[in-house]
Amino acid sequence: MKNKIILILTLILSVHLGTLAHAQTTTPNLAEDEIENFKEKIASKVAELTKQEQKAVTGFVVNTGSNQLSIKTDEQQELQVKIDDILTKIYQIVNNQKKEIKLSQIEKNDYLIIDGPSSDKSITANYIFVDEKYALNVGRITEIDTENFSLNIATSDKENIDLDIETDTKRLMLDIKTLELGSIGFSKIKEGDIIHFVVKKTQGDKEKTRFSAVKILIIPQEYFIK
Repeated sequence: MKNKIILILTLILSVHLGTLAHAQTTTPNLAEDEIENFKEKIASKVAELTKQEQKAVTGFVVNTGSNQLSIKTDEQQELQVKIDDILTKIYQIVNNQKKEIKLSQIEKNDYLIIDGPSSDKSITANYIFVDEKYALNVGRITEIDTENFSLNIATSDKENIDLDIETDTKRLMLDIKTLELGSIGFSKIKEGDIIHFVVKKTQGDKEKTRFSAVKILIIPQEYFIK
């Protein structure tokens, strides 16, 4: 729809400029800045339309098809994603780098960031980014499983979850004397410590209570004792 409006405005501009050019040949006193003024009005209108219709949405893929996807947004709304073979660009985000991929490489439960004109039930994609969804939370460590390298955490949202500390989990602890952050081993973590943690989220994680930690920050309980 936006492209049609822009095309119409461009045609109007062409006709109007032709009229003005003809008028200038017959009326030497016509101000030249009238053409520039009209150009500015057209550009302003196009920018206004673009601003009104452009939107970015995020969500998990629930269906794939020919030139179209369905996603469930973070607000639990289902949207149809319309894709143009020529205009839509699709990228995979890996290690903060993007590489272009094909529509056929998008799978169910992939997490997408989509940019383009939208309505209540659909979005026409200009760009699609396939990425990971991360969640940040905080809580108190209530139990430590030293055999399985996992923590039981009572979160600030009054949830109880198990957090697996993997070999590639980035582990940091606040030094309560210097207030600097340093890397730690699992043995340094104690019950009662406050933990800030980052985990990856996938479709269907709403009822999940066990996660693998991407990154943790431990605030020793002694920090809060005066």
